[in-house]
Amino acid sequence: MTWAAIAQLRLVHDYYAPNMPPVTVRPADPTAFDKEGLLLRQMGPRVLVVAEEDNTELPESVTLDLDVQNPDVIALTEGASWTHVPQIGLPLHLDNAQLSAAGPSDVPQPPSSRKLAQVSIGLSAGSLRRMTLRCEAVASHWAYHVTGPGSEEVVIEDTEGAVLFDALGAVDLPDGTPAHVIRSRDALPARARPLQRFSLSRPGPFGPRTLIPVLPAPQPLFTTVPTPDGAGALIQSDIYVSIF
Repeated sequence: MTWAAIAQLRLVHDYYAPNMPPVTVRPADPTAFDKEGLLLRQMGPRVLVVAEEDNTELPESVTLDLDVQNPDVIALTEGASWTHVPQIGLPLHLDNAQLSAAGPSDVPQPPSSRKLAQVSIGLSAGSLRRMTLRCEAVASHWAYHVTGPGSEEVVIEDTEGAVLFDALGAVDLPDGTPAHVIRSRDALPARARPLQRFSLSRPGPFGPRTLIPVLPAPQPLFTTVPTPDGAGALIQSDIYVSIF
């Protein structure tokens, strides 16, 4: 008995790259998958559908569940949903797809485990299909909440000079502590290992004095806040920094 791969799906997630996202791929209908003589093998970001070489009665397609091992994956992925499972189609004429391009779904999320998506793959006997599903990361405006003496004077600088920050004034934290908010003008895509390096400094008579050479990046938590003109909304990531 000789087995051969008939479909290969490569998962790419911009947040986790080059590592594999915490996603486990399984047949949506394991019983039917077994009856059709198919096997599933996941090796890091590659998922293989395997069949016997002399199997001439392959189904036209198979559907795979992308189960998340960590709910952060849903929060971090553009187009993912807490309430419905995005449906991705990869028929024979299509080898690349993006989760963010999936349309509205009427498949509810199961109560027991969250799914990043369901992927339907067209099969062709006698040939190996190679496909890629890309998942884009959510982009957010990084908002540093700075507390401590002189926090109203500090500025944030990008070592590369590419990202600009705006001072938004003071807010009260839940415990009543005043914080001065400095937010990135543009939204930045979330990354497990961000490339940005921001520093906190205070202007002085002899030039800026660096207080924190490398500021922390945000956790995978997002809030929706009004735009500066109040006419819309933007996604914000809050980071808290103290000056002693």
